[in-house]
Amino acid sequence: MEDMKSNTNRSIRNLIDLGLLFSTSENQKWFFNAAKKVIANPKNPYNSLVKRMISDVNNDTIKKVGLNLGYSSLVYGANKLKKKQDYLGVPIPWLLIFDIYESNSDFFHQMEHFIGEGRELGIHSYIACPHEKNDIPTICEIAKRFDECLFILKVSPGLISEQTAKSLGKIHNMMISVQIMGTDFSCGSDKTAFRLLKQNNCLYGFHVNYNEDTMKQLTTLEYIHSAIGLGNLFGVYIAENGVSDTCRDAVYTFACNVRGETGQPLITLEWFRDMRVISEKILSGDGYMAINLAERVYCEYIKAKDELTKSLLGILQNTRPCASF
Repeated sequence: MEDMKSNTNRSIRNLIDLGLLFSTSENQKWFFNAAKKVIANPKNPYNSLVKRMISDVNNDTIKKVGLNLGYSSLVYGANKLKKKQDYLGVPIPWLLIFDIYESNSDFFHQMEHFIGEGRELGIHSYIACPHEKNDIPTICEIAKRFDECLFILKVSPGLISEQTAKSLGKIHNMMISVQIMGTDFSCGSDKTAFRLLKQNNCLYGFHVNYNEDTMKQLTTLEYIHSAIGLGNLFGVYIAENGVSDTCRDAVYTFACNVRGETGQPLITLEWFRDMRVISEKILSGDGYMAINLAERVYCEYIKAKDELTKSLLGILQNTRPCASF
């Protein structure tokens, strides 16, 4: 980390070379070769992104999130998942989403049980979507108990207070994604949330829903520059129900260009398109079903208490894909 502060470009090149050296699959080799090509371009945005990250984010968080996502989830966990899928004959997601509509001690106890079961299957990435401020400390405590897993907190800006931001700054295996409701970053609650997260050295970004009417306003360089100015390190575009493939393709192309070798210092994703690509790479074609399985398990579909008495594997065996995040 100290070397990155003094010579960012050289350190990134060394990490990529190290990754290539220890790559064991064609997908890993493809990824590091693609990264090497991007970094070779003197105009690439990643030197600026990494410098900003090192300056603004707790360095322990950078290391822990990078390790838990890059190795535990996408390498070690993915290999374990493939073996489990072959043995059990059941598609298993690499990412699970908990939408916490009705929070109580029983739910969080079962959530923790599911994470423990998921970890044994090879699942090391989890998204938690709380709707109450009081739920955030409980989620933080669960994240502490699964230090080798990555947790992403998906929240509305109103849930980020001085107290919650301070708690989140102490959790090094967590990223925070703040929901943007409008078509710009002018809302006071958005700015306050980002300011508090930055003050507490959190690793954070934003997510925004889009449709045909809002897409053009959300896919401009001005919008991206505003996000960067508020300290965001990533941005996720989520298509609303009924959005056409043409619109989704346009947003995906924009996201690829922004994060490309001559783009901007912000990692941008089109949720469904990028999750499909990532999942197909690590799970050899079972990916989109895997992502939808995660959504089916932990979005609006499972609220009944009797469902929470089942095992995670039992739920996965009886799950159908869905198309919402």
